[in-house]
Amino acid sequence: MPTIRQLTKLFQAVSQGDLQSAEQTAKQIAVSEEKKGHHSAAQLLRSSLQSNGIKGHRASESISGILTNGNFIEAALSRSLRSVQLEDVMLRADNRKALLTLIDEIKHGTYLSSKGIRPRSKLLFVGPPGCGKSFTAQAIANELGLPHYIVRFDAVIGAYLGQTAIHLRELFRFATDTPCVLLFDEIDALGKQRGNPLDVGELDRIVIALMQELEFLQTSGVVIATSNLPEHLDRALWRRFDLVLRFPQPTKYELASYTKKMQKKFKLKGHVQLPKRPGTRSYADAEKFVEAEARRVALKELSHR
Repeated sequence: MPTIRQLTKLFQAVSQGDLQSAEQTAKQIAVSEEKKGHHSAAQLLRSSLQSNGIKGHRASESISGILTNGNFIEAALSRSLRSVQLEDVMLRADNRKALLTLIDEIKHGTYLSSKGIRPRSKLLFVGPPGCGKSFTAQAIANELGLPHYIVRFDAVIGAYLGQTAIHLRELFRFATDTPCVLLFDEIDALGKQRGNPLDVGELDRIVIALMQELEFLQTSGVVIATSNLPEHLDRALWRRFDLVLRFPQPTKYELASYTKKMQKKFKLKGHVQLPKRPGTRSYADAEKFVEAEARRVALKELSHR
């Protein structure tokens, strides 16, 4: 067993955020256990320092390489600056009405709070890819005049046991302290259904940490999560959101209307007809097609000058 002196040193290092000293002390404890003949315990301690919770995998970075708060936030968030407004987004009537009501709530959040009413601030958008979920998140940010940040999961998901939960805490603390629209795009990466026997316990702990952060979040901004695979989300995660909106696959009529809208934006003359192929089934597909046509026309005009 580790000595009281070793444990005190370890606890002090952790409480002070001195991860390098904590790592050194942990290694010393492992060496002590090995000298006592406790080889299995020593091996377990060493592997815990480099485990990411996935069997058989070792992280190459040391525990002292964990990002500090300021550096982590900088690495974990990307700022989005698209100028889209809510009127630019193709939305079903009920979704548009729900979002306009929500935006009004947030704009008058102080007044509602004075009445003991909590403005809604946690949204979940579900539906197939390319149907306006992320686009709508940007529009909400612009309507509210708030900065829009997209969470980078490659920075959030840590290599060490418990590290992802710590990162989530920092993100939600940022959302509490900084009025903004914080987007967890494709939250399936963090909120998968628990209980899969093929998953490790760390993945379940991440889902629990995410739900706890959402449960106690208090922000003057908005946190939005999107999912292309809502059936994979943990059932308990759904009720942590104040508003859930479904973004269905657009109909042929809706795609045609959006194509005309994009045609007007790029000042294309004549009528642009979407190709009749299975791949062109979303607003994102339509926008890419019209933009490609605009690019072709512009280069053709340039060649004739």
